[in-house]
Amino acid sequence: MKILVTGGNGFIGHTLVRDMLEQGHEVKVIDLKSIKFTHPKLEFVKKSVLEDLSDEMKDYDMIYHLAALLGVKHSDKQPLNTLSINIDGTVNIFKSALKADVKKIVYTSSSEVYGEPREIPIKEDSPKSPVSKYGVSKLAAEHYAEGYVQEYGMDINPVRLFNVYGPGQGFEWVMSLFIQKVLNNEAPLLFGDGSQVRCFTFIRDIVSGMQTVMDKGEKGEAYNIANTEQITMKELAELIIKISGKDLKPKIVGFGKETRTKEREIMKRIPSIEKLKALGWKPEVSVQEGVKKTFNWYKENLGKEEMFYS
Repeated sequence: MKILVTGGNGFIGHTLVRDMLEQGHEVKVIDLKSIKFTHPKLEFVKKSVLEDLSDEMKDYDMIYHLAALLGVKHSDKQPLNTLSINIDGTVNIFKSALKADVKKIVYTSSSEVYGEPREIPIKEDSPKSPVSKYGVSKLAAEHYAEGYVQEYGMDINPVRLFNVYGPGQGFEWVMSLFIQKVLNNEAPLLFGDGSQVRCFTFIRDIVSGMQTVMDKGEKGEAYNIANTEQITMKELAELIIKISGKDLKPKIVGFGKETRTKEREIMKRIPSIEKLKALGWKPEVSVQEGVKKTFNWYKENLGKEEMFYS
């Protein structure tokens, strides 16, 4: 099959692209950053998602739309750019795909659309109340996806990802930040009291979940992709320290105006994945196993900037 991936040079994107190539598919990557490897069935096109991409999409069977301005921290600093890329850029992907008659799109949304949950576990139809521009941008794009499904009959599935981590992830995220600190013999920093609960999902499970939705997802339906093992930030920091064998303790720094604000912190993010499990998918990598694999990778590759993906 012929598959197009926007944001294919990102952390999730490059892993997905490699998997697609290993399965024998032809893959085209649309990104502003050049892809870091070559393959006879891989084509790279340097373009923005804000450009008309209908010609690039012609004769393609499906699209994974990952390109976005990522993360709450970045969206705080660049709110207008976040809204433009994540909303206008996504709408442009839908519009271009409609023009090119692409049959299927998986759009990477985020667990940020839920905000502070009003029910646990968080199901796909749980109330949405994002607290960041990033979360708002992802939810708005989901509404556009719904509109294109209803008005044009397109087949679009938003997938809401929960705390993705794994080898090669850049240092904008908590898992890689904690590991970096520990490898540098520094204490991991905990905002608040470290009691925030998360469900970290290994990169390979995220990619397999996305492929399951592409292959089996019901038209227009959204799906949570997550590992449901719960861990607090304090427990995560202690686990990384234990794996390292170092004599360190996490450092409590509280909330602040320049770091994480209490008003913006989500205290519990625990998903339901029953909807995706009904399609035959389940996470394979435990938190213990995934953190150990990730730590060992960083231990071997810290300082090799060419190995990291944002």
